[in-house]
Formats: sequence, structure tokens, C-alpha cells
Amino acid sequence: MIRLSVSDRVGEITFDRPAEGNAFTGDMVRQLREALTSVTANADILTLTGEGADFTIGRDRKEPKSGAPFDAFHGISELNRAIAAFPGIIVAAVRGRAFGLGVGLVMRSDIAIAANDARFGLDEVSHGIPPMFIMEAILDHLAPKRALDIVLSGREFDASEAMAMGLLSRIVVPASIDSAVRDYVKELRSRDGAVLLACKAYLRKVAALAPEARSAVALVEQTQFAMTGQKH
Repeated sequence: MIRLSVSDRVGEITFDRPAEGNAFTGDMVRQLREALTSVTANADILTLTGEGADFTIGRDRKEPKSGAPFDAFHGISELNRAIAAFPGIIVAAVRGRAFGLGVGLVMRSDIAIAANDARFGLDEVSHGIPPMFIMEAILDHLAPKRALDIVLSGREFDASEAMAMGLLSRIVVPASIDSAVRDYVKELRSRDGAVLLACKAYLRKVAALAPEARSAVALVEQTQFAMTGQKH
């Protein structure tokens, strides 16, 4: 249910359960984590997309519950760790619905390109679940009042609002989503790979620094890269 292909340092992961809106089972969570881990050594760019009409409607609410809750939650936590550990650029291609876990995948991707008719939403609260795995990272992307609104209300919102919130990088017409992602990946491939990875690593590092420390760290990092051609 998770397809992975790699060619010329570009990986493609496809959620392949279209009849169910690409709803994620526990096994799909595990498969996606394993795919992310396995592709780290041989891909600098990774795309995420859903087969068919939807990106993913989130967790499969119809999947029978088994085992301790910790085990299921641990799987999501490990998936998020695998996303964070991927050193390359993750590009999400979003069409149709991106709900629940789907919002989390979009949020944690480095770049997100969506069709202008895509729909987003966090429905966990309506199911009696606080979406803590979303909330652990959401304030890195959204202002607190915007974040709490979509968490508590569970309302759907469109691509334009997702763009204004900071969840998306670009919006394109639905017919152009595949070509837009291909063109973006082609553009990235034309750049120096070491520079791309250094930009991502430094942006994450500087976001965690106090503002008054950023200038000094930028000076050190820029100098080190110029001397070695490697990120630090």
C-alpha cells in the first residue's frame, strides 16, 4: 500500500489505497516509515503523493483496534522521527483531501505543492482524540490562534487558506499538479546537492536559535561551508 521507487537520487513514495481515500492503516504507517528510512542513503529529493483522487484522508477509522494504544501511537511517533531524520528535500504533491495524518505529512514536508481545489482538515477532536502529534509541531508553521482554530473546530479549509496559514508552498490548477512537481524536482536537481542539504539543515538549526545568536552562527556556518563544501 506504500509504493517506493528511486531513480537518479530522486525517490517517489505513493500512498496506494485509492478506493479508501488512501486512508492509513497501522501497517501503512510502518511501511511509510520503513520506506523513508531505506531511501535516506540513495535519494536527495523525495516526493510524497497519493494514488487517485486524494492525498490521504488520514488514519483508517474503520481499522479494528488491537494491542495497546501505546503501540499504535509509537508507530506514528516513529514515522514523524523518520520524516525529521531524512536529510534531503521532501516535496508533497497534494490533490483532493488531506485530512488528519495527511495534514501532518504536508506540514512536515519541506515543500508542499497543492491543487487549488484540495481540501484540508483535522478531524481528530470530533472523534474524541486530541491530535497531539500534529500539535507537537504545528506552532512551527502556524500562528497559535490559527492553529487552535483548526484543531478545535475540525473544520475543512481550502488550499488558499492553507497557503495563507503557511502549510503550503505553492498552489496550481489540478491538471498541472503532476507537471508542477516534476518541474520543481527538475529545478532542484539542477542545483548543487550539497547546497540544498546545507540550506535545509541550516534553516532547521537557525529556527531553534535565539535571534541574537543567529548572526554569529550564520558567520560560522557560511565560512565552514565555503571551506569544506559540506554542511555542519
